[in-house]
Amino acid sequence: MYHTNTLELLAETILNTPIGHVEQTVADILKRNVSFSVIEQTPMDQTEYLRKIIIAADQFPIVSATVRFDSKTIPRHILDDLLRKKEGIGTILQKHRVIAHRQSIVITISTDGKKITRDYEIVQNASVWFHVSEEIRLDLLYACQNC
Repeated sequence: MYHTNTLELLAETILNTPIGHVEQTVADILKRNVSFSVIEQTPMDQTEYLRKIIIAADQFPIVSATVRFDSKTIPRHILDDLLRKKEGIGTILQKHRVIAHRQSIVITISTDGKKITRDYEIVQNASVWFHVSEEIRLDLLYACQNC
């Protein structure tokens, strides 16, 4: 059984994490290493890409996200790093000292409180660089925290 206040605290912690720090925040909560993986990154047309990522603890997918971006709106040096598929978007933006922010579109908490989904945009200088749909599994985060 999950303690509602604990899940709410985990949700608040993750949702308030700055861009580029989600992986580290999950690791800090779990007090263990987590893995970041680009599961898929494919072109949707000539300039638009779809990227799927997972942040996992052991085999448990704590955070999964689908990201859409257009190569026309992103500087070449950042695009080059994205196409290498080795780092998260936030890590890449930090590495290049890009200041960006999240612009929330919608946040939904499942009725049982075990999962949060959120859609947001990553915006830099009033330009939308990334569209993100993210799922955060609070139940798995809680379970892995107590292993």
